[in-house]
Amino acid sequence: MHRRRFIFLALLSAVLYLVVLLRLIYMQIFKGSYFAELSKKNYLRLKVLYPQRGDILDRNGEKLAYDIPKYVLFLDPQKLEDKTVLKDILKELKDIFQVDLDENALKQRVKGFDPIPVKNLETQEEIDKFYNNSYKLPGVFINMIPQRYYPYGEMVSHVVGYTSYPDQEELRRYKDRISTQSLIGKYGIEKALDEFILGYTGGQEIMINAVGKPIKVIRDIPPKKGNTVVLTVDLRIQRIIYEVFRDSGHKAGGVILLHAKTGEVLGLLSYPCFDPNVISDKWQEYLSDPYRPLFNRCLFAKYPPASVIKPALALALLKKGISLKDGVVCQGKFELGNRTFYCWNRHGHGWENVKTAIRDSCDVFFYNYGYYKLGPKGIEETLREFSYAEGIPFELPCGKGFIPTPSWKKKRFGSAWYGGDTVNLSIGQGYITATLLEQVLMMSGIVNNGVIYKPTLVREIRDPYGKVVWRNRKTVYKVVRASPEHFGIVKEALRDVVRRGTAQSANSHIAEIAGKTGTAQVSPLSAKRKHLPYHLRDHAWFVGFAPYRDPIFVIGVLVEHGRSGGAVAAPIARNIIERIYIEGINREFM
Repeated sequence: MHRRRFIFLALLSAVLYLVVLLRLIYMQIFKGSYFAELSKKNYLRLKVLYPQRGDILDRNGEKLAYDIPKYVLFLDPQKLEDKTVLKDILKELKDIFQVDLDENALKQRVKGFDPIPVKNLETQEEIDKFYNNSYKLPGVFINMIPQRYYPYGEMVSHVVGYTSYPDQEELRRYKDRISTQSLIGKYGIEKALDEFILGYTGGQEIMINAVGKPIKVIRDIPPKKGNTVVLTVDLRIQRIIYEVFRDSGHKAGGVILLHAKTGEVLGLLSYPCFDPNVISDKWQEYLSDPYRPLFNRCLFAKYPPASVIKPALALALLKKGISLKDGVVCQGKFELGNRTFYCWNRHGHGWENVKTAIRDSCDVFFYNYGYYKLGPKGIEETLREFSYAEGIPFELPCGKGFIPTPSWKKKRFGSAWYGGDTVNLSIGQGYITATLLEQVLMMSGIVNNGVIYKPTLVREIRDPYGKVVWRNRKTVYKVVRASPEHFGIVKEALRDVVRRGTAQSANSHIAEIAGKTGTAQVSPLSAKRKHLPYHLRDHAWFVGFAPYRDPIFVIGVLVEHGRSGGAVAAPIARNIIERIYIEGINREFM
């Protein structure tokens, strides 16, 4: 019985062995080429894992820029080599997603070994449609790419900036940190601090079978989110600035509001603005806009500073020994050789000393003392002390104004420096130019008795886990040396400018505002004609501070072609300060 069972099992084993052997012979010899070809269709897909850029926050933690997910269909570039399969894929893409592509169009999208973007999936329905039909689309897959979102749109556009895809130079610079679909800072803080915000890409090597399904992950490197940047800007103040300027009806200009005691920028608006959420869609529209919404007027617009520089020159005169007993009689004009230079008040101001000349913005006073006491060298040295034309250190790129000199004029025009050049320079007209940031820093120096703090937009940087890795500190940028008494005289005069001088439209019952107006001449016609084309109208300045007795805010307003600083720029400053007080924001900075 046992012998018979043994023989049966032996025969059965032999038969099974023979079946397996014949099957192996069949697979190796008769079907060998088939399975070899099939095995070649298993391949590695490289999938980029895109990191989130770091958030950009205001000083109170409000998000000004952050990432949201965007889902994109990609085609593995290896599928371009298989013409038959590629033809089927393109047909299915057209039938399922109405994506009409041909082989040439795909080849134009190829960038190295990176997957080729085919279509953005805008809805969950489209995502579900892909997964329900993925068996028809070998080599096609979904990847999540962070998309930048700016919840406040154009309100903070010139501060925060925008992002776009990298160019070849940026791909070389950041190397393995980015890929072709990464977002790179192109403007504003996004660009200035891109190194910190960017993050690091990760990646996966995935084994894919012949029908395009993942088999296993060979290697997995997770992405690393970028650092969070916390700005000094207060979104509430920024909103007020934006709404006040927009509602003023003026077409173009800028506003900067600094914390007087630290140099922190609490608000910065260049108007008109742009919407960074749709920058690529509206790029040509923005470029063709005659009011240049992509141009930062706070940092790059350069116009004659006009009478705004008079407080700085008045301080220089006090340092040189001019007292309140010294002065001139303004009869509306100043004679120099065979030329006559007129005061803005043709009827004259009468007796003017250094304090009343600031209040009344008397040109004749500054003509006289600018010419006889300071001269071009003294004016230049004074203005450079206050940061004009020096190149201000700032997180964002800045232009710098220009101060003409006799040597410059000789080199530029081949002519001598005349007394009239000094006269014009003494009231901020002629060849001299300044930026709004320079004007604001001058006033902050007056406010702080000569101390000018380095302006800053960045408060701190945090790692992806919320730990502070860098914190900004208050830094002294420049010191203008003069006695507290001299600064006191100038500040009293600036308060008088608002109470009963050229900036009475900035006077408020809510906040004690002080400051100086300026009207930058654009054309000789502007002083003679009321109805001028927009581009020939003067530019309007107001630079001031509040509250007068213990300043917290320094504010500068520029209105391009606004005509008069007193009539146009000063009311904008007043409305901004009043709204800050009404909303109680000022108490948080006291």
